[in-house]
Amino acid sequence: MCRIDAKTGYPDRLSSQTIGLLRWVLMAFVVLIHTNLVADTGCTDTAYGIFYRWAGNVVWLASPLFFLISGYLFVASGSGFSWSVFADKCRGRLDTWLMPYLLWNTIFLLFYGVVGLILPSVLGEIPPLQEMTLTDILKAYCCIRGEGFNSGPIDGPLWFLRDLMAIALFAPLYMAIVRNHKATIIVPLILGSLPHQLGFESEMAFFMVGCWLNVWLPSLSDLLQKPWWRPLPFYMAASVAVTTPLSLPENIILFLTLIRNLSGMLLVARLSAKVVGRFPSLDWRALAEPVFFVFAFHSMVTRVLTKVAAQWLMGHQVGSAGFLCAHLLNAAIAVGVSLLVYHLLKRILPNTCRWLFGKSRLWR
Repeated sequence: MCRIDAKTGYPDRLSSQTIGLLRWVLMAFVVLIHTNLVADTGCTDTAYGIFYRWAGNVVWLASPLFFLISGYLFVASGSGFSWSVFADKCRGRLDTWLMPYLLWNTIFLLFYGVVGLILPSVLGEIPPLQEMTLTDILKAYCCIRGEGFNSGPIDGPLWFLRDLMAIALFAPLYMAIVRNHKATIIVPLILGSLPHQLGFESEMAFFMVGCWLNVWLPSLSDLLQKPWWRPLPFYMAASVAVTTPLSLPENIILFLTLIRNLSGMLLVARLSAKVVGRFPSLDWRALAEPVFFVFAFHSMVTRVLTKVAAQWLMGHQVGSAGFLCAHLLNAAIAVGVSLLVYHLLKRILPNTCRWLFGKSRLWR
């Protein structure tokens, strides 16, 4: 089983620095998802809409890679995974997962209450605060956005944390399975290929893959240092298969999606490791401190940006290139504004705001 450095809380240097860089990469993917203009403009069949549908094969890697890394680090310990380690991990996550989750959703509940009075169109499916029942308020912390298994809390991106907190509770079960033999990797592969009845089978599968990697790989560096291009053919073939409309059984599509995600994640991780190797003097873990804040805050900005951009683009004769430029510009603005607010709050309220920052650790 992977042992972690007691000081850093991570494995060897290459692994920890690569994970630090990946935090920025995944955050950028999430922002790009939330600044897309397809939903607000209905431009599905345009060149921009088609491009974004294919680009989604890349940016949507954020979700499975998030759960895989979380699983890998959740069971990592200097003394090996045990019930006492599990209890310590759960206690630690009260500070780094649960408290920020509750605080951010409370802030967004109040934010939408104020914004809804000025610009009701921004609310979407969220009712105005003054019209909310007690049930609506409680749902804001869990499932007020969307319907069914695709629902999310009022701070939309934090559905990651909501699901992760539930999935991590079963870590001892995952470890009991994957510790037996290397061949137990087949368990999460089958789980991720089953038709989704609960809604989070694939998330659980990737968390379990992270646990398996922790047990059967001495260090992530062994995986990261191999040629980056090897997963590329698998990723391209699976991406074509799941993006092109084909009459395939649901479990085959889910299995191909799983292969696309696994090969794509490996590709992104190895490319990130190469960047870390090119800049050995940079401390990517320290540079990643603002990431959780940007992750939790950015939708305050993106919701307004996409609404304004969509209205302007629909009122002017702008081609797909214009849509793409607006998409990228909105993403850059969202990240820039989030970082500005982060640094201002850190300077003004350093002790209070550490809870909003997830104590600067998304995976710890």
